[in-house]
Amino acid sequence: MIKLYFAKITDFTQADYTKVYSLLNYAIKTKINKKKSNYKKMQSLAGLLLLYRGAYELYGKTNFDITFNEHGKPLCDFCFFSISHCDERVVCAFSDEPIGVDIQKITDIESRKKYKFFNEKENFYVNQDSDLLSMRYIEIFTRKEATIKMLGLSLVSAASIDAFSNEFHYETQYDNGFIFTVCIKNV
Repeated sequence: MIKLYFAKITDFTQADYTKVYSLLNYAIKTKINKKKSNYKKMQSLAGLLLLYRGAYELYGKTNFDITFNEHGKPLCDFCFFSISHCDERVVCAFSDEPIGVDIQKITDIESRKKYKFFNEKENFYVNQDSDLLSMRYIEIFTRKEATIKMLGLSLVSAASIDAFSNEFHYETQYDNGFIFTVCIKNV
């Protein structure tokens, strides 16, 4: 089972943000309070609002603890989830097995022969069609980021992730200038 929840940060009211903040433990409140702008705080809280919505709708949970692994990946004890946000968009993915999700805005990417953290096959794929360069670059980037989140690793692992590996199953979609990718392990 994979279930995705999407929102824009403007879909929520100040009361929604205040309520979800009140449910959080000290560690998460501290992480949110360290964010430099209110916009970044709203992005994080919107992701948590989707997490609480999905936890209730899918698992009947209204109160639960969120912990973090050594790389900062958020965890809970009754399901696997992943949250990503970019600009005003937020997505939260749920599954009964490890899952990762990433969303990115399609922006202009400068053409290069070799991109940092990309292997030879990924570089070839991105550069194969100059008209699709930006979309393909961001597609590979979201695959790597979703895989890192699914595995619970840190961003420094990006170079070791093969975005075309048969070890992982990817679902990538394009939506109004954004690309999002979900990653799970192939069985």
